[in-house]
Amino acid sequence: MREQQNYRAAIYCRLSSEDGADHESMSIGNQRALLAEYVAKQGWEVVDTYIDDGFSGTNFDRPGFQRMIADIEKGRINLVITKDLSRLGRNYILCGQYTEIYFPERHVRYIALNDGVDTLNQTSSMDITPFKHILNDMYAKDISTKIKSTLHAKARRGEYLGALDPYGYLRHPDDKHKLIINEETAPIVRRIFEMSAAGMGSRSICTVLNEEGILSPAEYARFRKHDPARDGEFVRKRFWGQTYLRSILKNEMYVGCMVQGRQYTPSYRSKKREPIPKEDWIVVPDMHEPIISRELFDEAQKKMQARKKVIKPLDEPRLFSGLFYCEGCGTAMRQHTTSNGKYTYFICGKHHSIGKLACSSHYINYDTFYQVIQEDIRRNAKLFSEDSERAAQKLMELKCADEQKQAAKMNRDLASAKKRLADLDVKLKRTYEDNMNGKLPDHIFSMFIADYDAERAGLRLSIADMEKALEKVRDTKADIDRFAKLIQKYTSFEELDRFMLNELIDRITIYETPGMGRNRIGKEKTITIYYKFVGAIQ
Repeated sequence: MREQQNYRAAIYCRLSSEDGADHESMSIGNQRALLAEYVAKQGWEVVDTYIDDGFSGTNFDRPGFQRMIADIEKGRINLVITKDLSRLGRNYILCGQYTEIYFPERHVRYIALNDGVDTLNQTSSMDITPFKHILNDMYAKDISTKIKSTLHAKARRGEYLGALDPYGYLRHPDDKHKLIINEETAPIVRRIFEMSAAGMGSRSICTVLNEEGILSPAEYARFRKHDPARDGEFVRKRFWGQTYLRSILKNEMYVGCMVQGRQYTPSYRSKKREPIPKEDWIVVPDMHEPIISRELFDEAQKKMQARKKVIKPLDEPRLFSGLFYCEGCGTAMRQHTTSNGKYTYFICGKHHSIGKLACSSHYINYDTFYQVIQEDIRRNAKLFSEDSERAAQKLMELKCADEQKQAAKMNRDLASAKKRLADLDVKLKRTYEDNMNGKLPDHIFSMFIADYDAERAGLRLSIADMEKALEKVRDTKADIDRFAKLIQKYTSFEELDRFMLNELIDRITIYETPGMGRNRIGKEKTITIYYKFVGAIQ
């Protein structure tokens, strides 16, 4: 890399808990001051300072770092400086990729100040850079191993390690590793187990809790932090759902056991969490006051097991799986069949899980829905097969009627604007020459330049807008041509199949007039099909 005269520098600072006890020398403030002083001495421009405080160096999914990369891609930065290599990261594979490949390919100079690393100067310090990356990575791995060992030891002693209070409990004010009963939510937990032991299913329990206005665990946590003076009136946004309710019913924490170690991260470089088999969980009995008795817990487990349905695995996905959604809430529509097998229908997934407070049912009979989709595909296939050009023109008018009507005029205006811009560039050059030769006084020169610059700026905006509009017309026409070729493949078919639906359709939505009963049919329900390339065709 050749040395440049003008550098546009990015100062990057990072700090996390893995960086040990020497927090003062490694602090964000210390890093920023050191790097800013060095950059100022070199006479370089600081474009921005990018900070990741509290982010691990083992991965590069950090907001400050990603913002810096975005600015590099925009060409705003041609120099990156950090205090040392470990501030860039502690993953030797990705660090090497950035310092050896990414930065050089984009002509970005990289400096790690205290490590003496400078990609402009290929000195002996650069030869050992890969080894420094490996040492930084090994440090992160060692710290991760020690932290995991400490946490496992605490878990085996029955100390609570969660970041949030488990529903029904609070962390002890004097010892955050101990739990005490939350008198506000513990009765709700007790009632949930009692309803389950009495034979109520999780959906019915959720419906009762939601209709009584009892806040779900997530909403309760939000309510505790809510400040009416700052946030206004509290508005409930989420509801009780079956998944979380079942996790409560299966949790032995409510009989006084400390249950932890249910997940693990496969690698210290990854944030992905994997489940651990139940037999390997860390369970320590009698660590806090139970909310329910063991007998009530066991009875709830028996009733849940008795109600458990055996779901037969499908040989293949259902016909409309992944395509049909509720327009009201965006949740996938769920397909159900009555117990006697006589009727099959769809209802909103959120309505099924939570109840009518979350969304209306959007009920529709399977055969009715099937017929609507089948007829719409046949109708469009027939239109494009009989007169493809006319059908495409009508669709073009639907998608970009205004732009299409004005396309011819826009093309003329665009050519005129580009010609005027070229003329202004010539005039601008002549004006500079006249001023340099003394033919044009400075005050007249300044006036001309201001006028030319203003007109050029306006022309550039107009050209960009016209090109964008014309590009939309071209893209829309290309998409319609692609759709026309696709739909004509299905001018003759007997039954719908998954290949056809997934080739033709992006998604299907159903809208239902609020307050409807499930058996109301006709104009109150609207089905919209969003075809590939062209979207909805009305």
